[in-house]
Amino acid sequence: MSLLCAILPALLFAGYFVADGFDIGAGLLLRRLGRDERGRRAVLTSIGPFFLGNEVWLVAVGGLLAAVLPLLKDRVLGGLYLLVVAGLLIWVVRDAALWFRSRRPSARWRRRWDGVLAGVSTVFAGFWGVLVGVLLAGAPPLAGRWVVAAGNGALWAAVMVLLFATHGAAFLAARLPEDLAGRAADTAARLAGPAAALLAPAVVVQLLMTVPRQAGPLAATALLGLLAVAALRAAPRALSKGRHGRAVAASAFAVAAPALLVGVRLAADPATATADPATLSLLGGFLIVLVPLLGAMQWWMWRTFMGRVGAGTPVFF
Repeated sequence: MSLLCAILPALLFAGYFVADGFDIGAGLLLRRLGRDERGRRAVLTSIGPFFLGNEVWLVAVGGLLAAVLPLLKDRVLGGLYLLVVAGLLIWVVRDAALWFRSRRPSARWRRRWDGVLAGVSTVFAGFWGVLVGVLLAGAPPLAGRWVVAAGNGALWAAVMVLLFATHGAAFLAARLPEDLAGRAADTAARLAGPAAALLAPAVVVQLLMTVPRQAGPLAATALLGLLAVAALRAAPRALSKGRHGRAVAASAFAVAAPALLVGVRLAADPATATADPATLSLLGGFLIVLVPLLGAMQWWMWRTFMGRVGAGTPVFF
């Protein structure tokens, strides 16, 4: 149970990257893929049914982290307080831009909020990259290693912007109307190559930084990196053959890989010490119900709403 509770936060974190990742990517590419009001409306309608449900994954990560890994939670919140607060503010502004964008019929009002949404989505993707990079450098406090952590954070910020953009474009290629989907597919194919080219050296840097140098973490890091790069290479081929589901699955794995790498990196750190056995036992039954329920709800949403946007598609924002 202790091992399971240590692994679950990383898995839920990866689930959040997959679920909210295409929201972030779609927002990031809003003005590029939606070149007029109809196109932008279609992009926003594409993510509408999933948006709030996707954010539940992040709430689940926070709750589970606080419950089963209290020492790590305290060290992350204490050592990265300003970064975490900045991320929360970015999250709020991103959501506000999405909600406020269509509150007025004014074209100028919508264009301004479109710009805010595109900009803050890019910053949000970068925030997750910085957080991933810092955590991959080790759990805080990082005495004497802040320069390394900052450099790694900057590298992963660029990686995550490309990964989220690729994932969002692949999702939109499957969801937008046919006359707009081609542009999204082309964008995903163009972004996948640079994303793979930047992800590969980032993983190599992580292999060099991994301490202690145990065979298990090193092998897991290398394998996850190889599979993620292979997935990014496979996505354009799937899109060229019209297999949009496979392309989304490939980009989903690639965008989940950084969260899984964080789990591998922190698994052997003393800061990941779990809660006491009595607490874990109590949480065990709760998790057995909650995690499958969360997965089932996500599956239901995708099965219900994962079709191309059309005249009868409900508009949420």
